[in-house]
Amino acid sequence: MKSNFSGAQKNIYRLLRRIDREKIEPILLGQLECELTRLVREDGMETVIVPFPSAIDVYDQALLKSSVRQAFRVLRGLWDYNAALIDEFRVRQPDVVWCDNIRTFFTTYVACKVARTTVIWNIWSEPTGKIAWFFHRLALLLASRVNLEYVDQGRKVFGRLAGIGMFKKKIVPLYTGVTDFERSIGTDIRRELGLTSEDVLMIMASNIVPGKGQVDLLTAMEVLVGEFPHLHLLIAGAPVDSHAESMAYYETLCELASRRSVAANVHLLGWRSDIRDVLEASDVYVSTSYGESFPDTVREAMAVSKPVVVTNVGGTSELVRVGESGYLFEPGDVPSLVEYLRELVHAPTLRREMGVEGKQIIEERFSTAGYVRDFEDMVLSSFGPKNGRSSLRSPLDRSIDSGIK
Repeated sequence: MKSNFSGAQKNIYRLLRRIDREKIEPILLGQLECELTRLVREDGMETVIVPFPSAIDVYDQALLKSSVRQAFRVLRGLWDYNAALIDEFRVRQPDVVWCDNIRTFFTTYVACKVARTTVIWNIWSEPTGKIAWFFHRLALLLASRVNLEYVDQGRKVFGRLAGIGMFKKKIVPLYTGVTDFERSIGTDIRRELGLTSEDVLMIMASNIVPGKGQVDLLTAMEVLVGEFPHLHLLIAGAPVDSHAESMAYYETLCELASRRSVAANVHLLGWRSDIRDVLEASDVYVSTSYGESFPDTVREAMAVSKPVVVTNVGGTSELVRVGESGYLFEPGDVPSLVEYLRELVHAPTLRREMGVEGKQIIEERFSTAGYVRDFEDMVLSSFGPKNGRSSLRSPLDRSIDSGIK
């Protein structure tokens, strides 16, 4: 669990706050105190903190880059962590452990098996590289259920395995809804930046890392600003401090944004707590990401009636109706990005029509209420006889959500 209130943590919170506690009693398991644990406690739910040993308290795939010597420290860390979890599970006797990503799944798996509890593995991101390919297939074999973010994700992650009977029965796609607890707080980004109602604002909100492709947006702006001097690009988000590549990418982004040709029209906003206000004040949402699962901010932009121009990655093709609520383009295809943005900047009526269509799509297919209902059904249908006893040990089912990111 990282300390920042990320998209994944927001998803966990919107799920927990809406869950029917007469059916399922949620307990949040984390490794440190953060905004998520604070909010969950305020809503009257139990939170358990079991800190990571230092050997496994690393992120950004560092666990997969260990030396042989470090590997022994990692194994010892996993042993100590699972021993602590086993003690917690003996006290709380969970029926289900919902693991919010593959890291969570493997760092808690031994304790879950000792506790003889159902283990649901949720997939946020999609694997790259041979090591990730192997671990995703191993997790598919070991997990009781696999919770996908969109329908076609199973085929993309597991290939033909997703269609084989024993695995197909495990896989449950759940659209994760949109954030419904953040409200406008009254900030005015146009006034803050000295812009007028005549200016056209397009925004991308994301961590600043190479895979998000913000440099492509600046390349597009160099073309568009010459045609539309009233067009402004807002980039919300910050680099990952612990990630050297992210910091270097951010420096490159700052250098490009300071070029004379675009400097007056590109605004690096940093991390914003008022992203709802910024989205509502903008005219177009754009994403140049080279890899996503089912991107939160795209859905949030659609929910506030903004047209979207986003890369055709992950589940965006299940989200965007091309030509009706926005456009899809292939990662790195800057000419197509420029063409779609040019069309929307030219046509305010089209922007409004696409925004209305996008909001309707969210309300009809991707609501948080629907996500919570389907999640409850998945959890409650996961019970079955285990070793001669029922996994449902009381009328109030306990589900421990391990929120590691």
